[in-house]
Amino acid sequence: MRIDSTIIRNFRNFSGPDLRTNWDPGINLILGNNGTGKTNLLEALSILTGWGAFTKTSSVISWQSQNKRAYVGAKLSGEENFDVTAEISSRISLRLNDKSLSFTELRLYVPSIIFLTGNLSLIDGSPSARRLFVDRLCALFVPPFAKRLADFRNVLRVRSSLLRQGKNPASTDIIFCRLGGWIMDIRREVLAQFVKMIPPGRIALEFLPRIKSGEEYLREMTTVNAKREFYAQRVLYGPNYDDISIMIPEKGKTASESLSRGQKRRLILYMIITAGKLIAERLKKSPILLLDDFFAELDSEGREFSFRELAKTKWQVFITSPEKPFASRKKCGGIKLS
Repeated sequence: MRIDSTIIRNFRNFSGPDLRTNWDPGINLILGNNGTGKTNLLEALSILTGWGAFTKTSSVISWQSQNKRAYVGAKLSGEENFDVTAEISSRISLRLNDKSLSFTELRLYVPSIIFLTGNLSLIDGSPSARRLFVDRLCALFVPPFAKRLADFRNVLRVRSSLLRQGKNPASTDIIFCRLGGWIMDIRREVLAQFVKMIPPGRIALEFLPRIKSGEEYLREMTTVNAKREFYAQRVLYGPNYDDISIMIPEKGKTASESLSRGQKRRLILYMIITAGKLIAERLKKSPILLLDDFFAELDSEGREFSFRELAKTKWQVFITSPEKPFASRKKCGGIKLS
């Protein structure tokens, strides 16, 4: 899929005349100094591809909007041709042509991978960054996943609250184990599909802890850790403790230990492109890549390498940057904000 054009009205700092932009089917650069709205524009594209706003919905409306509403729309083509619009007030109302739809449904029409600055800690950051990488694939391939993950987080909040109050959380055991176990199983199934796309010996990925059944694992841990949790006054296991081991087989070390900063950034790009190939294979649609300030810490060689790898995919790519990251490449599309 590809986004041919967009229109943005009363969205974040875009409070003047409608911002209308035509996009290139290949690589698009969103350039501008800090504060000009690069990430805001990427947020509009995030909404139009089914991932929603980056923060509270009402905060995306320009404070100058008289009717307290914002609007973003796009024309898309590729495997299918259609229009997507989003009217934003206290909530976001999505339409595909004349049909209302949910974010879950929209993601299947417009599969995309979004990678924000905070996600760059995928290799050596906290486990939450690695879980998020797989969770977005899970949300694309297993439509109920995002809803059930949100439901689990609500159960986790209740369970955590009971423990902090010194109360027995047994009333949440069944739903915690069933829902949490399902999430753990889906994550491992999707990661296994991702790993199949990687040539042997390149990198080795594995979810930790190693389990055969998520629900059985959680039931066992609930029994074994009942007293420990009670005294610790917090949940000590579950999907919120999942992590991914990323190993470099030829070095026998983790990627975090054995790679330089630039090599880590290249590995992240490789994982993004591999995820895109999996999406294309499973959904039979070319993904759209949304990358926020991805090339900030790469030298010129690393940037040129990244450009070549992205260009090879023949997918549509949106990249925010304060300056043009590919000095020798004149055929990029995009926009410069001021």
